[in-house]
Amino acid sequence: MPPLPRIHTQSLVDLAEELRFAPRGAVLRDIDRAEALAGELDPALQYPADWVVFRVTGYRPDMADPALIPGAALVADLSSLVERLCDAATLGADDLGCAHATADALAERWSVSRKTLSRWRRRGLIARRLHAPDGSTRLIFTERATAAFAAANGAALARASGFSRIDGVTEARMVARARRYRELLGLSVTQITERLAGRFDRSAEGVRQVLLRHDREAASRGEAVLFGEPGALGARAQRVIERAWRRGIEPGELVRRYGRTRAGIHRIINEQRLRRLAALDLGPVSPVARGLDERGVAEVLGAPALGAVEAAPTPGDMTELLVMMRARVVPVGVQERAWSRAEQALRARASGLIASMAGSHADAGPLDRAETDLRWADRLRAALAQTQLHLVLETLESTLGMELAHVRGQDALEAIASGLAGLRAGLDAFDPWKSGRLAAPVGLMVSRVRPALAQREAGEGRQRAQVRILAGTRAPDWTLLVSPWAGAVRPDRRLAGARAAMDPGLAAVLTERFGLDAGRARTLEEVAAARGTTIMQAGRLERRALRAGLAAARGG
Repeated sequence: MPPLPRIHTQSLVDLAEELRFAPRGAVLRDIDRAEALAGELDPALQYPADWVVFRVTGYRPDMADPALIPGAALVADLSSLVERLCDAATLGADDLGCAHATADALAERWSVSRKTLSRWRRRGLIARRLHAPDGSTRLIFTERATAAFAAANGAALARASGFSRIDGVTEARMVARARRYRELLGLSVTQITERLAGRFDRSAEGVRQVLLRHDREAASRGEAVLFGEPGALGARAQRVIERAWRRGIEPGELVRRYGRTRAGIHRIINEQRLRRLAALDLGPVSPVARGLDERGVAEVLGAPALGAVEAAPTPGDMTELLVMMRARVVPVGVQERAWSRAEQALRARASGLIASMAGSHADAGPLDRAETDLRWADRLRAALAQTQLHLVLETLESTLGMELAHVRGQDALEAIASGLAGLRAGLDAFDPWKSGRLAAPVGLMVSRVRPALAQREAGEGRQRAQVRILAGTRAPDWTLLVSPWAGAVRPDRRLAGARAAMDPGLAAVLTERFGLDAGRARTLEEVAAARGTTIMQAGRLERRALRAGLAAARGG
């Protein structure tokens, strides 16, 4: 199921939200009008918001000071609006009444890739989202939409359809020019590929592969190579690249260090991110959570009861952890269900995104969405788990027949780990779309746990003399025992405490990006939208903030 595209123009966001509740017949007419509008827009002009609403709905609203929408932004978002209207109306094949083509058929007709068609939707190619009887959806393009786009973008179509693989003559010219660059200017392979890519109108990675292929063939014949380019980077080097990126190192530095192209470095980073996510055990979720579409997930995440969620405390001392576990936190039923539904919906969506990229290209956008979902799910799950810590401790002490404060530190640690494993199982077993409270499955799962200390005591047939945990006994991060997957997506733990010593603007970036306060974590796209900038600029800002945060932490 292709994901619903995001609308960036606020006036169209508001319009799409209003039309969700319009009669189905009216929405179908709005789809036709919006599609027709795409062929009439001039990207260089500006259009009043009330005129746009009138052209789409046939109704002119009374706006005292209508916003002016740049034509380029309107063209970029119109297909997203149409697709969302199709989703709201559950558009079926019987509703079309006109000739149309699937994405595969149109790509073949125009001799372009599906990815090119996806990019062209942001240039005014209007797609409709068609719902099949089995619940699946697919994108189709009407003849009117394709004809309008072809008329306005004939040159782009000609260039794309005329694209071909690099032929032997072009390869020879590239190699000859690369040799001159190398001998006369002493340029690196990265510098040469960037120059040749611009000169021959090819991708830098495609040029790099030509040069590497030449060197491999020359080496096999015993001839001199151009660069002596090393082979593929090993697994350890790829992990180092991804770890450096997570610490805010600029991709340009990694390009220079490893002699790869920028595209190659980004590919390694994304492949490592996907490998990290694919190895996680995200646990089971309710069937309802698995069946949610994007609108259903949005409704769950927008529930008023969800509210702000503070980060759960993680005491580093065993005595402090026991004090926290002994404190009774009474959860409100409606909030408990809202938290659990959101947490499961986020894990389910992340699982779907990870599975969709298995065996294919790792794309930065879905990767960031999955990681961000898991960060928010981590916060919600810890908040849910904190409400049950008192029950976990009571059940453990009842099983042991003594307070955990009176057993050795290592025994207490093992008992708490066993109890938190039961808490994790209870969280996974809880279905917030059914009646009942979280305490029921948690109590059941924890009661089935028999800590190693209890087994040893039963085997010895005697009660161990009571001792008391010494202050300073180190406690584990209990939240990772209920969400073991969370460590793979959390930012460096030093960043939260380093914000006070940072530039306030950069500290705000970290807070917003990773949800370090009571707010939720945000994707890079959401950070960029909130700041009115591009994703690329937001990425640079994030890396700068990461470097500043880690430097502040080291300085402290």
